[in-house]
Amino acid sequence: MSVVVTICTFGVCILLSSTQTEIVPHIRGHLCADWTGRLGNIMFQYASLFGIAKRNDMEFVIHKFDEITYSFDNLFALKVQNNSICEYAQPWGESEPCLYDENAANVPANLNVKHVSLLQSWKYFSHVEQAIRAQYNFKKEFETKCLQVLKDAIIEWTSNHSYVPRDKLQVVGIHIRRGDFLDKGKIAYGYQTASAEYINKSMNYFRAKFKQVLFLAYTAHNLKDMSWREKHVVGSDVVRMHMHSPEVDMCVLSKCNHSIITVGSFGWWAAWLANGTTIYYKNIAKNNSEYRKDFSEDMSDYFYPGWIGL
Repeated sequence: MSVVVTICTFGVCILLSSTQTEIVPHIRGHLCADWTGRLGNIMFQYASLFGIAKRNDMEFVIHKFDEITYSFDNLFALKVQNNSICEYAQPWGESEPCLYDENAANVPANLNVKHVSLLQSWKYFSHVEQAIRAQYNFKKEFETKCLQVLKDAIIEWTSNHSYVPRDKLQVVGIHIRRGDFLDKGKIAYGYQTASAEYINKSMNYFRAKFKQVLFLAYTAHNLKDMSWREKHVVGSDVVRMHMHSPEVDMCVLSKCNHSIITVGSFGWWAAWLANGTTIYYKNIAKNNSEYRKDFSEDMSDYFYPGWIGL
């Protein structure tokens, strides 16, 4: 009678017995995305799936022309031209989109799996944070435009405030999302937009903290949102920014020292990339609404540790 022992290391399993030694390749599954939404949403999906793949020792697969590759070209995922692997992959899901779901993070590691989920929790990728930051450097064309936009805004403002030394200036990016969050269906579901009181309180926080501060305020390019910004985001220390592409706008916000965000994944990622002091609007979901059920009890699965909720 022979005794069989299996030793697995670095993706290879070796079967040892008293009579033979056999090397058997470890079956490594592939993890695929079901992309949903615009830039902020797909950044959540990519980061979370990258983290889930690493956790389960799987190969994260994307198509070489997936939308995420339009914004970033230093992605570590396996890029394929023929994505038949994902076409026939087993679907996998999450319980709610804005909370950490342990079952969603533990996928069958030896199968090809397509995650049909939004995965909007930083906990899915907390263990690979530095790898995500390394991958989320915008393509050179966006970075070049972004740095020029940022430089022009600061130069124009400081030229009218010559008493402010540029090297002492603290730049705070503001992202205001209203637009579709004011749709009747979303309001009924529980979506809430940030108030003028929240914006003023957040700005005053930074005015009290820093002697020299400049706010770069972004919002959607429509008359209602720009009018709201014109009325409520005020002060001699405010520059109301013009929109460019989503990549350029997020890049500018990510280059700011600190962040004020309202609602939505776009502002979330701009603040996370900036990695400074972040103030967020904590009342994004109406209490007892269906939308509130999308989050964990204290919303700590969604909002990043250390951010300040007002």
